[in-house]
Amino acid sequence: MSKRIGQLCVLLAALLLAGCTFSDSLRVNEIRSVWGPAGHALPPVPVFYATDREPAADGGFTLNWGGTPHCGQADVAVTNALSPPTPDPKLAAIACDGEPAMHAFAARIAAAAKARTCDRVLLIVHGYNVSFRSALLHGAQNARDTQWRCVTLLLNWSSEAKFNRYAADIERSGYAIPLLASLLKELKAEGLQTEIISHSMGTRIALIAVGSLCPDREVQVGQFILAAADISVGADNDDFTKLLDRAMPCTRRFTVYASRNDLALILSENVHGGIPRAGRVPEHDLKYEGPKVDVIDATAAPGDDAGHAYFIFSHEMAKDIMWVLSGASMAERAAPDGPDTLTCIDRKGSLCSAGGGRYRLRVAQARRPGLVTDILRNLLPITPLQ
Repeated sequence: MSKRIGQLCVLLAALLLAGCTFSDSLRVNEIRSVWGPAGHALPPVPVFYATDREPAADGGFTLNWGGTPHCGQADVAVTNALSPPTPDPKLAAIACDGEPAMHAFAARIAAAAKARTCDRVLLIVHGYNVSFRSALLHGAQNARDTQWRCVTLLLNWSSEAKFNRYAADIERSGYAIPLLASLLKELKAEGLQTEIISHSMGTRIALIAVGSLCPDREVQVGQFILAAADISVGADNDDFTKLLDRAMPCTRRFTVYASRNDLALILSENVHGGIPRAGRVPEHDLKYEGPKVDVIDATAAPGDDAGHAYFIFSHEMAKDIMWVLSGASMAERAAPDGPDTLTCIDRKGSLCSAGGGRYRLRVAQARRPGLVTDILRNLLPITPLQ
């Protein structure tokens, strides 16, 4: 009886979330910066993109998997909270199908980096329920909000961008791994260091692709950010540990953001038979901490109705990610005379004063998730849907 009640609660929560968030493909959202007016007009953000979607007749891309890579570049205007919305950017296609074409595409990215007197590229890998349009615009927003000064590259895999197509997105996400691996290999060959922001299901794609190239040092990753990672951390079969270990030798540092408020990952746990997800268990994730792995509790971060996309809706997150990309440690980001984006809390056997402790994103009380999210989070049982 209790199992049936639990399943009904999960179903109710799914319906509530569907009513709040809808499918990304059914919306035309305005994508805005989390920061206020800059006082002057800001230039568009140039974003390179690589996608495995099927091309559309209008020059964009459909929701279908296409089977071959398509690449290009777009100059994306990112407006602030008070300015009028801007039109969607025009796409300029760049050939990348086949090894010579992919090499030439990477060379274009390297030339753009050189023009900015840098040798780094910010690679963004989005998660479930995201269309090409949303991925492109949010990618530019990420670059703008974190004040990224070098080149930005979006890996857009063929998510169906529908709330009720989670299982289909799991399958589609795997198709994009060879494309990302090819990109990473060519970027390394061009002398570029890749910084990665990955979210949700995109963390799987990124970790697997990097891990596949690591043994032969065919990839070079600086900061590897894993936000709301939708990866199993089962007690007897911890996929997250294995994926981190494979990618560790060629990555300078991992930063894991996890939130107990993440209702999308609560539902993912049920789809996966009750196995916890790495992005929803901050306290559990502390076991991964080490010289190259940082863990941040982002439970208090404001975000969307599902509490899943906080990394693009929270200026607190944007500021902390900015400092991560600059190489600042957790202790430096928590210092009163530093960025002060984090707060450190003592835990048993690990004191902040001794260089340990547990780090949380610093968020003002008025900015934290509201009552509805708290009620759903505390009442929704984690009962496997078998």
